[in-house]
Amino acid sequence: MKVAVLGGTGRMGRAIARQLSRHNEVVIGSRDPSRASEAARLIHGATGSDYLGASEAADVVVFTVPYEALGAAAGLAAALSGKVVVSAVNPLRVEAGLLRYGLEEGSAAEELAGLLRESRVATAFNHVSSLFFERDEPVAMDILVAAETRETFEVVSGLVKSIPNLRPLYAGPLSQARVIERMTPLVLNLAKLNKTGSLTTRFVSVRG
Repeated sequence: MKVAVLGGTGRMGRAIARQLSRHNEVVIGSRDPSRASEAARLIHGATGSDYLGASEAADVVVFTVPYEALGAAAGLAAALSGKVVVSAVNPLRVEAGLLRYGLEEGSAAEELAGLLRESRVATAFNHVSSLFFERDEPVAMDILVAAETRETFEVVSGLVKSIPNLRPLYAGPLSQARVIERMTPLVLNLAKLNKTGSLTTRFVSVRG
């Protein structure tokens, strides 16, 4: 699968791109193509381009841009028409020394879907710190995926499974991104308040 990581020059973007490059062809997308090419040189087999070139080249596109830059997606609507687009965007702000969710209603993923009406938008990777993806091999964790259809989930599920030790879990329609994105400040604040080091999610089950 050919995967574009937009915002791939940032810390989270670079880390995800590195992991995805194990079993996918990766294109780093940046507003500055020279920075994209520089970042790509550090990832085996990756190439760099601007946002439009990366979007046109890829089968699946992962957004890791800052929330404030999400509006740039509007200019990519034609290039991303019919494609699966994954939002890993988290609107966060700092208040009284803790992270807070930055939106009063809705979610970044739903905003992205509103800009890309002909794309199949899902959300994934939101609640995982970049530190986990910077390891040679991530620890076992669950990745919550919200998408309007099971078909879109299955595409994103395949992408998630291409990274070792990750288990995708279907969280329901894209409106569930409102819950998933709000988990991010909770997980980060838990780590800070309890001095645990970075935390992530792993669900356990009991049948009976």
